[in-house]
Amino acid sequence: MSKTNVKVRVSAIIFYENQLVVTKHFVEGFGEYYLLPGGGLEIGESPNESIERECREELGVEILIERLLYYKTGYTDKETYLELIFLCKCKEFNFNIPSNEENVKEIHYIKSEKELRNINFFPKQIIDKVFKKLPLSPEFLGKFEYPEK
Repeated sequence: MSKTNVKVRVSAIIFYENQLVVTKHFVEGFGEYYLLPGGGLEIGESPNESIERECREELGVEILIERLLYYKTGYTDKETYLELIFLCKCKEFNFNIPSNEENVKEIHYIKSEKELRNINFFPKQIIDKVFKKLPLSPEFLGKFEYPEK
């Protein structure tokens, strides 16, 4: 087995009035898709610092991290990915996509698992989990080849 580059992605599960906060994205040739707020770990950052920064960049809010809920690994022929998914709370709910944010097109609030299944949402592995009782300790979601189907 050869050595590979590892990219770390952090995501936040945030509920607002019992609705899951997701961000809408668009890529030419792929179309619309929805993600949890989050992004890549930058050099010198801890995962906690990264998710705090990403929520400021994408939602315009400060958060409190409660705990790590899920983690998963993924791979392509060139890279390995580690995704860390945290349960977070907002210090205040005043969502506003900052003007310099290029990736997030809109912020949406999802009310149910059924609604989540009806959009092109990633990571797919939490669709049947996020509206149920969340784990008290981190749960491994598995290893997946990217791009996910």
